[in-house]
Amino acid sequence: MIKIVSGSTIPVGSTVALVNLCNQFNIKDYECILYGPDRWHLDKCKSALLQDFKPRNNDIIIIHDISLSSASDVYKLPALVTLPQKNYWFTIFKSLMPQKIWRKPKPDQFMLVLTCQGRDISQNRLPRIDFYQKIHAVSFFQQISNQLKISNFICPNIVDDLKKSEHKPEMIAGIIGSICKQKNTAASIEKALQGGMETVIIYGYLRDPIYYYKEIEPLTRKYPGKIKFAGFIDNKQNMYNSISDVYCSVKNPWSMVVQECLLTNTRYHGPELSNNSEPMTNEQIFLVWKKELGL
Repeated sequence: MIKIVSGSTIPVGSTVALVNLCNQFNIKDYECILYGPDRWHLDKCKSALLQDFKPRNNDIIIIHDISLSSASDVYKLPALVTLPQKNYWFTIFKSLMPQKIWRKPKPDQFMLVLTCQGRDISQNRLPRIDFYQKIHAVSFFQQISNQLKISNFICPNIVDDLKKSEHKPEMIAGIIGSICKQKNTAASIEKALQGGMETVIIYGYLRDPIYYYKEIEPLTRKYPGKIKFAGFIDNKQNMYNSISDVYCSVKNPWSMVVQECLLTNTRYHGPELSNNSEPMTNEQIFLVWKKELGL
């Protein structure tokens, strides 16, 4: 079985990417489950909470956003991630029990794959990785160290099945992505309003409330009635139908937003990217995963 395990399953781009990947595997009749510590993903794909994860013989385990020190750490993943569940201490205790009691398979009896969603792939930036069989990057822009001796492959994320919006509004901008300093959300709002947009709608998970109240809330007073907060929207088609333009202030070549704008005929305003290659279809992306995982 394919098991995707993430250290965070809050509603952000990386979680959406893992949900789409899980769904694609199952559509193609390869059984796959996404495990995570948060509950947002539970109704989005075949899924379970992180505490329910157990490695089995012949599993393909795709790890995201969890630092492992050895392959054996897969037996104590819930203990490596801060969990709010009541059985947290039981999970830690169980992970420390002798292996023979729980009849665990050996680490070499399953395949470990590391997926790097928006992270550079180098020995200096990643924790210990020599026990992984494969490393996945989502963009050619991610730095892949030449010193890595582990097999790695580059493949973009699965994109939602979006259609060209038939009836778009005029001069309504969207700011899409997690609301935090790293995304420079405030700068995107300013660019949109200075670019003549009548309204700016913020679509994204409020990842940093302090940043919001320090940098964005003052803008709502500077531009009264022009800035609206919609939060994270599950239905991307409805989101893109509601806006004419998207503004971005950071270069994020692995983001799915640029491709989604092309699919929905939404104007994109952001840092230019130098990669002019044709975007891959979801079928092409799946075939890459199929080859790399030996399915």
